[in-house]
Amino acid sequence: MIKDSNKIAIIAGERNITFSELLQRITLYSHHTPQQAGEKTLIFAENREGWIYAFYSIWANHGIAVPVDASSTVSDVAYIINDCHPVGIWTTRQKLEVVEAAMKEAGQAIEVHLIEDYETTAVNDEKKADITYSEENTALIIYTSGTTGSPKGVMLSFLNILVNIRAVSEEVPIFNDNRRTLILLPLHHVLPLVGTVVMPLYVGGGVAICPSMSGPDIIDTLQRGKIAIMVGVPRLWQTLYGGIKKKIDASAVTRGLFNLCASINNKAVSRFIFQTVHKKMGGRMEFMVSGGAALDREIALGLKTLGFELLEGYGMTEAAPMIAFTRPGDLVPNCVGIPPAAMEIKIVNDEVCAKGPNIMQGYYNRPQETAAVIDKDGFLHTGDLGRIDEKGRIYITGRSKEIIVLSNGKNVQPNEIEYKLEKYDQRVKEAAVVQDGDMLRAIIVPQTEWANNLTDAEVEEALKREVLEPYNLTVTNYKKLMSLYVYRGDLPRTKLEKLKSYMLKDIIKAEAPAVKKEVAVEEPTFEEYQILKQYIEEEKKITLRPTDHIETDLAFDSLDMVSLEGFIQQTFGTHINTADMPSYKNIEAMAEYIANSKTRMEVKDEDWHQFLQTDSSKLELPHGNRFMAMGCSIIRGFYKAYNHLIIKGTENIPANGPMIIAPNHQSFLDGPLVSATLPTAVMKNAYYYATEEHMQGSLRKAYARNNNIILMERGNLRDSILKLGEVLKQGKHVVIFPEGRRTHTGELGEFKKTFAILSKELQVPVVPVCIKGAYEALPRSKRFPTSHQIEIEYLPPIYPDSALSYEEIAEQVKQAIQTCQSR
Repeated sequence: MIKDSNKIAIIAGERNITFSELLQRITLYSHHTPQQAGEKTLIFAENREGWIYAFYSIWANHGIAVPVDASSTVSDVAYIINDCHPVGIWTTRQKLEVVEAAMKEAGQAIEVHLIEDYETTAVNDEKKADITYSEENTALIIYTSGTTGSPKGVMLSFLNILVNIRAVSEEVPIFNDNRRTLILLPLHHVLPLVGTVVMPLYVGGGVAICPSMSGPDIIDTLQRGKIAIMVGVPRLWQTLYGGIKKKIDASAVTRGLFNLCASINNKAVSRFIFQTVHKKMGGRMEFMVSGGAALDREIALGLKTLGFELLEGYGMTEAAPMIAFTRPGDLVPNCVGIPPAAMEIKIVNDEVCAKGPNIMQGYYNRPQETAAVIDKDGFLHTGDLGRIDEKGRIYITGRSKEIIVLSNGKNVQPNEIEYKLEKYDQRVKEAAVVQDGDMLRAIIVPQTEWANNLTDAEVEEALKREVLEPYNLTVTNYKKLMSLYVYRGDLPRTKLEKLKSYMLKDIIKAEAPAVKKEVAVEEPTFEEYQILKQYIEEEKKITLRPTDHIETDLAFDSLDMVSLEGFIQQTFGTHINTADMPSYKNIEAMAEYIANSKTRMEVKDEDWHQFLQTDSSKLELPHGNRFMAMGCSIIRGFYKAYNHLIIKGTENIPANGPMIIAPNHQSFLDGPLVSATLPTAVMKNAYYYATEEHMQGSLRKAYARNNNIILMERGNLRDSILKLGEVLKQGKHVVIFPEGRRTHTGELGEFKKTFAILSKELQVPVVPVCIKGAYEALPRSKRFPTSHQIEIEYLPPIYPDSALSYEEIAEQVKQAIQTCQSR
């Protein structure tokens, strides 16, 4: 189990403990550990060198170790005592009071020893421990963190643990006797216990104990210990990468170097360019291991760009803990790797199921609960949803117990939304998502420094404006957050930073009276409000409240406002300009204005056909310039050389008549890409629809006027749409991005129906355009494109059918692009 040598086994502050001394200290501790084979001993202490001695002393005496969270309450410890009936407890003076109170509550008297009493005692006369074991014997009982209720004791055998060790030391040589591992995470969890203590000591690489999770302590231990392997959870890597990236983004030079490394994609080059970062982390870092939860692709790719070898692991306590892990050099974003050779994986009803010699013996004294997760064929049902690709890689798509299921049948993964909210890190410290009726609600912990001098109402208003509204504009309707709750505390998490989702609603209930008193709002009964409410609820597929604001709460985009403007005009005979809509305090206030100014009240839908027949010939259209063709030729040549541009499907572009060209929107490169890849005759007669926000300033607006760009002017949206209609009536073409905004994740967003309205009412075909690779070349997080390959494919035109709705036409185009992207 541990080989005798004079190599350094443990670095703890200024102390260096050799493997030889480690074995002697294990013997010393074993004198005070229960001697009976098969008996259970608790370890209730913070990470320290004595924790390791106490742990191995239990194995030396053929006992079963039961690590307990050092932050556990009296009731928590009493629960474990009553559940597994230990005969001994290793603890520290700091925790002794809790232990004594827990024994009293449990009604049990147990032999207690203090870890620090023997940490520095002389061991010259002690024999070196000889730790022997039978593989089938129980080695550990690890109590699950309880994200969904009371914890259960997971029984792990020595074989369960050895299968994990062999997978990453023999099958794939990650751990060896030349690589020291950092002990950082709490050792009562199986991931840090097996991954940062048992594995590195088994192979002879040694460990260094970090005294805390603070940045300075981590850096000091990395440097002092010359750490080669660091195991962490996604929030740790998010913090680490975020801090480094902010410093990189502060300078145009370092930003350029970062983008250069991303395009070159060479580990040696990246380590050379960012050698200062590597030196600060000790200069020996070979592997960063992430486990405990899914890691965002941006962080994974970012650390790789910095020259770090990131390995993502997937598992659970019941698998001791590994079910799959990334092989060095095979980092695939959103993939958790390949199973060890000894394991068999299958997908049953979208759930990942695992079988192998590392699967637990069962839950202690809970045969029924064991049978509920391990089926008759020996497969552990993980509760995680996933898929397996043709190379055997596993992709986790969600957690079945954490999925929010809305009444419309849509499934929402809260962690996906939570990560996106936490990217607004100037305002958001932590975020959680809960279901509120048939809507999603965000619980946001604001950044302390920013929010200290603000009231909850002020913080809420700022978060709605600066976080919720920008987020809502990037996602489909069912993923939009319709309200938020400001929470000035720490969200409930396990020691591995997983949210305890079952406690979130209790936070709102418990804190609401003290922090934020919800005032019941009486539903207005006047008819104008009820008509407006029905229209908005049908359009947005939400439940409306009278206090909702048109932008902040309902996330109306430009087209939504145009539709609402037309509905109000058609129904009430009064006019509210789209630019004025956000000035109304809420929907009730807007309805009151309508009630006082209406000239009629007749409910009917916006007649887009009639609207587009409006005489628009006098509207001033932008125009092109004679150098456009030359410019597009130059741009096309650049993309072909730099991004290995591939152009497909231009034969699908109709030879005659007007058309709507509808590409997916991956990056700022998309507009120039379409211009540069269209046949010259089509390009010269194509007009582009762009948001006013992207063309602010006199120079940009002048550029738009002289390059066939129609601006979506917020103050006059209806004229903007009429201009698009006029272009098509003249037999020319319109390039419009149905998503409206660039993707945040690389995936397709919601398709707005502007182009579908134009297509159906003017009987103009739509040419879907599938853009691949532009997101990787220039995602939102970058300012300069990399040389990642880009492919653009013009798909067969879709001709409007009078029997189809606008939404159905939009969905057809989206599906065509989605099918192309998946090829």
